[in-house]
Amino acid sequence: MFGIEKASAAEIAERNDLAGRVAEALTMAGFAVHQDINQVSAGLGALVWADPADDSGGGVFVQWLIGPSLSRAAAESAQKGEIQSPAFRHFGFVTEHMYATLIAILGSAGFQAVDADDDMSPFLIRVEG
Repeated sequence: MFGIEKASAAEIAERNDLAGRVAEALTMAGFAVHQDINQVSAGLGALVWADPADDSGGGVFVQWLIGPSLSRAAAESAQKGEIQSPAFRHFGFVTEHMYATLIAILGSAGFQAVDADDDMSPFLIRVEG
């Protein structure tokens, strides 16, 4: 079996601290913030988490969580090939603008927030202190 190598305990502690500071900065800006990556479906707003991986996949990440009704409507439109539907367009608009907004707000709060360059999650944000 293949396992994911974890960063050192010190590195993981630093990431957890940074994730906490990022969550606090977003909360201070007025966002609802969630930090439990295992409970994504229960949250709305900003998801902030520290990934313990010891490779390029590790670090501190932020992602905007759109409400389930809009997500569901956009997914149904996509499955039908209706990518010009109002729901699909609105989903894209919200996703793109919240991505840019989160990067700008985190930058204003003193963090280096950049695109995570993740093909599977194109609006994922990587944060450094």
